[in-house]
Amino acid sequence: MKRFIPIIFSVLAVVFGVIFIISGIHTLSEKDLYDSTVTATIVDVEEHWEDNGEDSSLVTTYFIDYEIDGVKYEHVESPVQSSNLGVGDTVDILYQSKNPEKISSQNITAGATIFIVVGSLVAIGGCISTVRSVIKFR
Repeated sequence: MKRFIPIIFSVLAVVFGVIFIISGIHTLSEKDLYDSTVTATIVDVEEHWEDNGEDSSLVTTYFIDYEIDGVKYEHVESPVQSSNLGVGDTVDILYQSKNPEKISSQNITAGATIFIVVGSLVAIGGCISTVRSVIKFR
């Protein structure tokens, strides 16, 4: 069983790489749905410590208010995350004109591209590692 562990990890790398690639492509395919921009106001900032086993980190969540066609959307979790934002600051967000509750940050393409590139690298590395492990296994 111990000899199969490198092969299992290599195959898992390929699987996770493909999942990242698919997620990036899915995000890119939906980016055209976010066809409008609105300026939102930060109305609340919540911070809490998150325990990650050995260490903990401070997690900051921003909440925004925005208005579209006379409809107010209040205390919505912001897709824009930045350490230099505070209550009263404004951020530009994208939203779907057919469904204004669906919002996104301005850099959809950049995030999706990063997912595709990282996924490709992990999948290629996993493929190479799988082949090397199988050859070594024989």
